[in-house]
Amino acid sequence: MSQLTIAKSLSWQDLRPELNAGLSTRSAIHFFTLQTRCAGALRHFLADPQSEVLMLKTDDVATYSPLLEDFVRENIPQNEKILGVHYEISQGDSFSFPHITVAPAQSLADNFAAQKRVASALYVDSFKLLGAVRIHPHSKDIQLKAGLVHQLNGGVLILSVAALLQQFDLWWRLKQILRSKQFDWYSAHPFKDLPCDIPSYPLSLKVILLGNREDLATFAELETELYPWAAYSEVENYYWINELAQQQNWVNYVHGLTQQQQIPPLTAEAINTLYQILVRDSEHRQLISIAPQKISLILQGSAAHSGQVAQLEATHIEAFYQQQLQQQGYLQQQTYADILNEQVYVATDGEMIGQINGLSVIEYQGTPVVFGEPSRMSCLVQFGEGEIIDIDRKNELAGNIHSKGMMIAQSCLANILALPSQLPFSASLVFEQSYGEIDGDSASLASFCVLVSALAELPLPQSIAVTGSIDQFGLVHSVGGVNEKIEGFFTICQQRGLTGKQGVIIPSMVISQLSLQQGVVDAVKNGEFFIYPVEDVYQACEILFQRDLMEEDEKRYNEDNQPIAHLIAKRIERSEQHNPKRHWLDFLFKK
Repeated sequence: MSQLTIAKSLSWQDLRPELNAGLSTRSAIHFFTLQTRCAGALRHFLADPQSEVLMLKTDDVATYSPLLEDFVRENIPQNEKILGVHYEISQGDSFSFPHITVAPAQSLADNFAAQKRVASALYVDSFKLLGAVRIHPHSKDIQLKAGLVHQLNGGVLILSVAALLQQFDLWWRLKQILRSKQFDWYSAHPFKDLPCDIPSYPLSLKVILLGNREDLATFAELETELYPWAAYSEVENYYWINELAQQQNWVNYVHGLTQQQQIPPLTAEAINTLYQILVRDSEHRQLISIAPQKISLILQGSAAHSGQVAQLEATHIEAFYQQQLQQQGYLQQQTYADILNEQVYVATDGEMIGQINGLSVIEYQGTPVVFGEPSRMSCLVQFGEGEIIDIDRKNELAGNIHSKGMMIAQSCLANILALPSQLPFSASLVFEQSYGEIDGDSASLASFCVLVSALAELPLPQSIAVTGSIDQFGLVHSVGGVNEKIEGFFTICQQRGLTGKQGVIIPSMVISQLSLQQGVVDAVKNGEFFIYPVEDVYQACEILFQRDLMEEDEKRYNEDNQPIAHLIAKRIERSEQHNPKRHWLDFLFKK
């Protein structure tokens, strides 16, 4: 490996993000302090007397509903007036029917006076939401039971969209109350009347519906008038920390979580370690998770591992994180064992024409396991009519996005070579020993390079794995799961023994995603492993083939460093000399 190639790799300092060292002063802040957009929508919703429904997208209803309750309670306009009514029931006898009258509530002790300003319910049924008319089985006395809508008259009710989807008829009743601002009694049994007339009474209410994006979409399909009527906002799971003040806000928020849960405060180094772990989840150094459940899991687990300490150290956070990886790592270990035992063949040394190591992310349904795995991609070229055969796609083992990436790799090569006509070759590309479905375009850079190798008959180093998507002009674009992909290939190389030549090629765009484990950082620091960021296919080819893809001005070439395009052009020329194209009529009049 040339010194020029090594110089193009990332330094070890680039591989893990660091928070500003000056973040020391801490004061606890509330979750919604970081939710500028959502908090503004809530305040407007609470202050607007005409606004009745707010749809709030959130991925974790159970965690966010109590936080939302607290925020609403602090921001809802105060109302000293007692709302609601008092129902007076005159029970019937053998000679008369029961009779019910209604009067405005005079005190909170009245049976249908509003008792709360805000409340939430993850699950409701008709009786819990709308109250009930109860009849004693022997005396036949009538009793009226208040529901949530009665208790929250003039207040805010927070409900789960998922619960309403299970009993959508409740929404129609709730919608009727919101629109008419009146509560009417109905029999719970479709074939039985109420035991007597029960007077209606005025009831105003605001409703916040919480749900994930899929549930909200389903709800909107069933309620076609939803968004012309209801307001919409989102509880954001991530927070931008581009500026020092934003970083301080996030640190203060974490400090507030430790106080709420009676967890020892974190040292500056522990905060930084927590930040590095969460960057792996968000895949962006400037976008950090503020999901209470996610952060609390790490904090509580680290505190449990630390024992009785005054402060949580970075070692406590890291120990818990590694324990979680070990606890969930069975499938990953088995996958890597198959490679190390050569049940799945992945070379990490030597050179090969038409063979390259791509990088993919493996996920198993029903588990939280996500890890990177190197995959061998091969390409064979023979005389043909320019067709590129994607074997995985032909066998329906690859999705449309993967197929799109393969087609882009083909068209990108044709565009760069500026061919006057189609290639006189046919090529077949495949992920070897791949037995499940694959998708995504992150293999398009590897597809381009392996196709170039097969056409130019140039060997590819098996010690370098490649990930990245490309466009038709050869620019390399971002991919997901880059930390897992790098660590997957590194683990295989490390188990076999690092040679000082191994590494990965990644898009330059994903440097902001990097938050690698310490083992990779140490190997890069010691010159045992390399990470090469590239912006286009020209840089990738220069690293892999140690030569230019196209001829550059003011640069001299000889037999040992000819541009790759020249080698491909020569092969095309040789193929046309040995296999000249003949008109189809020539086959009818063979001599």
